[in-house]
Amino acid sequence: MLPRVLALFRSRLAAHLGGEGLPVGALCAHGTLTSGACLILRDGLAPFGYALLALTLAAGLLCISLLGEFGGLLRDDPAAEWSRSLPATELERRLGHSSAVLAMVGLLSAGSALPAALLAPPSLDTGARVVLVAAVFAQALVLSCGLLAMQSALGERAEGLLVGLQSLLVALAAAGGLGALRLGSWLRTLALGEVDWPAWLDAAPPAWFAATVGSAPDAAGLPSAWGVVALAVGAAALLCAVPPAPAARGRRSATLAARLLELPRRFAARWWVHRRERGTFELVFAALPLERDFVLRTYPMIGIPLAFLLVGARAQSGAEREGILTLLLFTPAAYLPVLLAQLPATASPRARWLVDCAPIAPAAIRGGALKALAVRFLIPLHGLLAAVAVLLGEGALAGRLAPAGAVVSVLAVRLLYPRIVSAPPLSTAVEELEVNHDWMGLVMTLVVVLVGVSFLAGALVTSLPRAAAFTAGLIAVELALDRRGHSWSSSPAGEASGPKRG
Repeated sequence: MLPRVLALFRSRLAAHLGGEGLPVGALCAHGTLTSGACLILRDGLAPFGYALLALTLAAGLLCISLLGEFGGLLRDDPAAEWSRSLPATELERRLGHSSAVLAMVGLLSAGSALPAALLAPPSLDTGARVVLVAAVFAQALVLSCGLLAMQSALGERAEGLLVGLQSLLVALAAAGGLGALRLGSWLRTLALGEVDWPAWLDAAPPAWFAATVGSAPDAAGLPSAWGVVALAVGAAALLCAVPPAPAARGRRSATLAARLLELPRRFAARWWVHRRERGTFELVFAALPLERDFVLRTYPMIGIPLAFLLVGARAQSGAEREGILTLLLFTPAAYLPVLLAQLPATASPRARWLVDCAPIAPAAIRGGALKALAVRFLIPLHGLLAAVAVLLGEGALAGRLAPAGAVVSVLAVRLLYPRIVSAPPLSTAVEELEVNHDWMGLVMTLVVVLVGVSFLAGALVTSLPRAAAFTAGLIAVELALDRRGHSWSSSPAGEASGPKRG
C-alpha cells in the first residue's frame, strides 16, 4: 500500500509544481513580504503582538495563493480518469492526493514561517520561535480545510464568494502596507492592553494561534492551546476526508456584467474595431470572463485601488483627497501586466485552433484582443473608480479626469501587450502558462510615467475645457496608433511587411 501511495503522492506533487522543483516565485514573494513587514514593525512588540502580525501575514499570503495561482490544489484532479485506471484503491488515491495537498500547503507556509521566526524580536526565545513556526503550519491546515469545505459544498456558486474574499484580502494587504506604521503602533498598544480588545479578534484564526506563542491581553474569547491543537488535527483529517471541489463546468455567458456592457460593446464594434479584428474581439469579450482561473487570478486586483480609496476617504483635507483620487484615476494601468499575462490561459486549450487557423495576421488578433480587454475590463474599472470618487464628494474631479485616465490605460495596453503576452488569447492551459518577467523594468518605467502624468493632469487640467482638450489629444494619439497597427495587419504579408508609410 505504501509504495502505491508514495507513487501517487510524487505524481500529484509534480503536477502541482508544474515540473519545477519548488514554487520559487511564491516562496520568494511570501518571504520578501513577511521579512519586510517583520523588520519594520517588530520593534517594541510583545510576543503576542508579533505573533499576531506574523500569523496574519501568513494567513493572508496563503489564502491569496490558494485562491489564485495554486487554486488547483483544492479542486478536482484533472487526471482523475487516469488515476482511477491505476492498480490502486480509492483510499490509496485519496491518501496520495491529500498528502500532496498537505505538502504544498506546508511548503507555501514555510515561506512566511521561517522568516517570521528568524526575524523575531529578542522578546521571543527559541522555544517561542519554534511554537510560532508550528502555529503558522497549524493555521495553514485550518484555513486550507475551510477553503476546501466551502468550495466542495458550494461548487460553482462559490466563485463569486472566492473572488470577493480574495479582493478583500488584497485590499487589506495594500491598506496595511500604506498604514504600516500606524498598524505597528496599534499592535504595541493592543498587546500591552492599552486599547480595548476588539470583539472581532475572537473570531480571527491568527489571534487563536498567536495566543499559543504569547499571552493575549484578553483571552476569554479565544480557544485554549489544547483546543487549537485539536482544531489543527481535525483540519488535517478533514483535508484527507473531504473530496476535492467539483471540476468547473460550462457557465452562463449572459451574465449581468455582459448585459450592462452590451452598449459599449456595440459602440466599439461599430466605430473602433476593424473588420479583421472583429472575430478576436468578440471571442475575448465573451469567453475570457468565463474562464475560472483568469477570474480568480485577475479580478481580485481591484482590491488595490479600493485600498487607495479607503485611504482617500480618510483624508481630512480636500487637496490631499484630490491628490490620491487623481493618482488613482491614472494608475490602474500599473495592474495591467497581471491581466495581460493571464490572457492566454484557458481551461480548453484544445480549441486554440480557432485562433491558429484564423485567416488574419497576428497584429489583427492582437488588436481585437486588446480592444476587448479595454471594453470588458478597463471601462468598468474606470467607471467604478469615477463612481466612488463621486460618492466621496469629488464629482467635478471625476468628470474632468476619469475619461482621460481611461484613455491612458488603453494606450498602456497597446504598449504592454506585445511585450508581455507570449501566446494567442485563450490558447494555453493554465498549468502550462509561462510568465516572462523580463518586462519588469518596463513596468517600473510605466509606473513612473503614470505618476508623472497624474501629477501634471492634476496641476494643469483644472477646468472642463482643458479636460476636453486633454482627453481629445489622448484619443487622437490612440486613433493614430490604431490606424498604424491596422495598416500593418491588413498588408498582404501581415506583420512581416512592416507598417505602411504615407
